[in-house]
Amino acid sequence: MSFKTNLPCFSFMCSTQPEELTKRLKSSNKILLPPSVLYELNQQDLSDNIMFFKVSNKEMQFGIVCGVHEFSAPPGICHVPFHIMNNIGITEGQEVEIEKICAVQGTYMKLRPHKTEFINLSNPKAVLERIMSRDYPVVSQGQTIELNYEDLNCRYRIDIVETNPAEIISIVNTDINIDFDQPLDYVEPQYNPSPKPLSPVADTPQNKIISRETQLKSMQNPITKQFVPFSGQGNKLGSD
Repeated sequence: MSFKTNLPCFSFMCSTQPEELTKRLKSSNKILLPPSVLYELNQQDLSDNIMFFKVSNKEMQFGIVCGVHEFSAPPGICHVPFHIMNNIGITEGQEVEIEKICAVQGTYMKLRPHKTEFINLSNPKAVLERIMSRDYPVVSQGQTIELNYEDLNCRYRIDIVETNPAEIISIVNTDINIDFDQPLDYVEPQYNPSPKPLSPVADTPQNKIISRETQLKSMQNPITKQFVPFSGQGNKLGSD
């Protein structure tokens, strides 16, 4: 037995929920549904501790699977993060299809950050684990997620390139192997070959003669061109 319903969709910018909650949820894939949805699920014995719902653009027959944060939306509407609405081509107030989905436990993800800056964080996998376990309980292959890294007040967009063992996976209470693909803005470093070291001058008899002539010239009086012994500047050693 499956569950589907149609509801007008609004972003959290149109919500009367506490600002602290909406600020946290807008960079997630968690939605708010009205209490009537939970009531219908209980009536059909379809409610679980963790539930996922596909939010779909009915005209385009395209949707994204989301987690549900609470059943606290006003009667007859749902609240969805704006970046999810944008990805499926939904505007404020447009009706969407809400369908309950089952997701298998994930074992593997390949991710592609949009910015190399994310890969250069001190421990990007730890950052990813902390944020995704809080904000993205379910992911789909091919979707783009938005991570809110509050420590640096930055948002990072990341493509879900590949997921196993299915295209829709739950990451709740599971160990997942993660690989990173080359970031979208990555630029190959230019190779600048180092200059070849100068070859040492051979210590030939001819070179010794030239060096001796140079030394003797430096010891000539600049006016008389006569040899002046010990003409260099002296440094005093010791004390008086």
